[in-house]
Amino acid sequence: MYEPEEFSNVNLILIIAIIGISDSIDGIVARKFNLVSKLGIILDPVTDRIVFLLLIFWLSSFFNINFLVLLVIREILVSIGGLFVLKKQKTVKVSNKGKAGTALIFISLCLSALDPALINVNFSLFVTFVDYFLIFSLIFYYFVALEYLYNLIKKNE
Repeated sequence: MYEPEEFSNVNLILIIAIIGISDSIDGIVARKFNLVSKLGIILDPVTDRIVFLLLIFWLSSFFNINFLVLLVIREILVSIGGLFVLKKQKTVKVSNKGKAGTALIFISLCLSALDPALINVNFSLFVTFVDYFLIFSLIFYYFVALEYLYNLIKKNE
């Protein structure tokens, strides 16, 4: 119901951070208290993908359309891999690189929503830094996805 621009930068960054952190916490809690189920193994990544895609579309006014398109393509590839895992009843563990890639993307979203005037830095320098950070994060995020897909194929041989 609300546009991202209706929130203060701080509140918007808090919303993004809470979404990102809650994704990590639910997995930690499930594993720590042995609350892992077959249904959860299926639903967790699906809901993570849906929430993430909704978030990036909601925030799309904060970054270049190419970034959005590349994120969506990556999510589609990973979703196809996930469907393959379900069909073949295989498992691929989430790697620390995958968690780091997701964290980098969430940090990228936070940086994209940040007003440089809030932290009193040079505007053009900040925008350049954020652009390079977005590119690095996206490359790493793709690397992790390709590694994930490679491991799926390799395990299925």
